[in-house]
Amino acid sequence: MGKMMRILAGLLLGALMGVGLVLLFAPRSGPETRRLIQERIQEILDEGRQAAEARRQELMAQLEELKRPN
Repeated sequence: MGKMMRILAGLLLGALMGVGLVLLFAPRSGPETRRLIQERIQEILDEGRQAAEARRQELMAQLEELKRPN
């Protein structure tokens, strides 16, 4: 188990160093990068909300269909 923990710790450390290097050498400024990330996160959340609402409407239609007497 100790060997596995060392491997996982090494992977985590490598990933963190990679993220740090990407941020240091990014072609955009910090505020611009943060703005772009926030915009993308908002887009993803909006898409998720739209998909959830569409699915809710589908399920409500199915429920109404099942409620109808045959």
